[in-house]
Amino acid sequence: MSKENDLIIRVAGEGGEGVVSTGDFIAAASARAGLEVYTFKTFPAEIKGGYCMYQIRVSSNRVYNQGDTFDVLCALNGEAYELNKHLLTPGTAIVYDYPGGDFDPVIPEGVHGYPVPMSQAAKDLGSYRSKNMVAMGALSALFNINEETLKQVLTKKFKKKGDEILNFNLKAFDKGKELGLALKKSDSWRVADAVTPKDVIVISGNDAVGMGALLGGLEFFSAYPITPATEIAKFVATHIPKLTGTLVQAEDEIASLAQVLGASYAGRKAMTATSGPGLSLMSELLGMAFMGEIPTLVVDVQRGGPSTGLPTKHEQSDLFLAIHGTHGDAPRIVLSVEDVKDCIDMTVDALNMAEQFQCPVILLSDGSLAFSTQTVPAPKPESYTIVNRKRWDGQGKYFRYAMTDDMISPIADPGTPGGEHIATGLEHGANGAPSWVPANHEAMQRKRFGKIQGLAESYKPVEIDGEGEADVGIITWGSTIGVVREAVERLRAEGIKVKGFYPKLMWPMPVAQYEAFAATCKKILVPEVNFQGQLSHFIRAETSIRPISYTICGGLPFNPVMIINKVKEVL
Repeated sequence: MSKENDLIIRVAGEGGEGVVSTGDFIAAASARAGLEVYTFKTFPAEIKGGYCMYQIRVSSNRVYNQGDTFDVLCALNGEAYELNKHLLTPGTAIVYDYPGGDFDPVIPEGVHGYPVPMSQAAKDLGSYRSKNMVAMGALSALFNINEETLKQVLTKKFKKKGDEILNFNLKAFDKGKELGLALKKSDSWRVADAVTPKDVIVISGNDAVGMGALLGGLEFFSAYPITPATEIAKFVATHIPKLTGTLVQAEDEIASLAQVLGASYAGRKAMTATSGPGLSLMSELLGMAFMGEIPTLVVDVQRGGPSTGLPTKHEQSDLFLAIHGTHGDAPRIVLSVEDVKDCIDMTVDALNMAEQFQCPVILLSDGSLAFSTQTVPAPKPESYTIVNRKRWDGQGKYFRYAMTDDMISPIADPGTPGGEHIATGLEHGANGAPSWVPANHEAMQRKRFGKIQGLAESYKPVEIDGEGEADVGIITWGSTIGVVREAVERLRAEGIKVKGFYPKLMWPMPVAQYEAFAATCKKILVPEVNFQGQLSHFIRAETSIRPISYTICGGLPFNPVMIINKVKEVL
């Protein structure tokens, strides 16, 4: 991808000194200026302190990922410099806190250095906490970040705290701008000029899941706070009361899913959101949702594992758990999102599937996408198709688990005259009463498995990126898709024959589509952020394909150049 009008700024420093808010302000201002934005942030599990990094990619073209590395580093302290100095290559730029900061960096040859006394300027203004505002003013002056939209964003943020706080922050911003303009600019890096704003919103992956849930008709949400999924509950808590829905903070993850099952049994569209440790605890109740044919949605925002693992870091290692994580034979529908837009659209899909097929659905996101913000088209509620569960028409004798042509039985809400029934985790006959008859258990399992059997063919076809024959086909999932998209584009520009295959329905697996894609490629590469190569495992188990697995699990996502280099190695 061309670097023209495509700039990556990395702001790094101590957690608590405004790294994240600086990145958020720049991203929001750039989006207001009509530009495309993709952000990535990483921070420690401590409440305050520790190394924190926020990367903003701003472009006049669509962007799919956070990029290879930064063009501009804004180092707020010495640790930020030390951890990133190996990435300061000729042509990159560094804006750093000097004099007055805690370090005096050695600027490598060919790197553009811009010393800005951020700490000293903030202290002179009367508050060290304004250091990030000074830094942002300098970045605006040096790299063409739109001042008008930045000040609009700052005003919106600080106005509610009073004119005194707003004016102080604007004063700190102006001081940083003055310091930036006083420097002699030696590089050509700049954010693209503002264009006519589009009808877009800037939203994080977690907030987008919450928005998608409300667009999909969510009526009940229960959750227990867990990193990195908590913001979904916070978003829903803010908005669901306006739609007369209910949110409950449960005492633990098990209770949250139990409440979701109860609400769904009572006739409400219900869901929860968690991360890997919580999903592990929910495994028995997911089996009950399958056995009781109760519409249920669980969003799993994956994080580094196992155990407590890396709570604030990126990983996509819950695929085994999502697909097979319960005792007995109890499948569920598993979906995986690629980007923030998917977080909206596929949450609607997931609620629809839970309702239509009366079964548990797991929607997989990840820690990187959870906190990333992107510009996405403003969603139009009227553009979404909403599916509601098949309800009993009140005619004849009611059998909750009646055998039907599509194997989906009508549901009667509690209180429906004549619709009384038992919902239990015990095996049961058509009327819900427990049954130990071998033939009945086999028939009921065929019913429960059978109703989702055709989903692999009926859901949206897997996207294929490229045509004809290819030397390498890349199959990947989750937010790694965005990285592969750019890598494929750049590889093609070098004349390499490469194609991409991007499944969103992870289970039931669309085996025929995998096989058809692989038949057009000499080799298949599967990059994913986990240790065992979990999607590769399912590909080998379910298809005749023998892929080359490429895994990382260091707590950070792939970047495009890693995929490019691996494809060249494979060739």
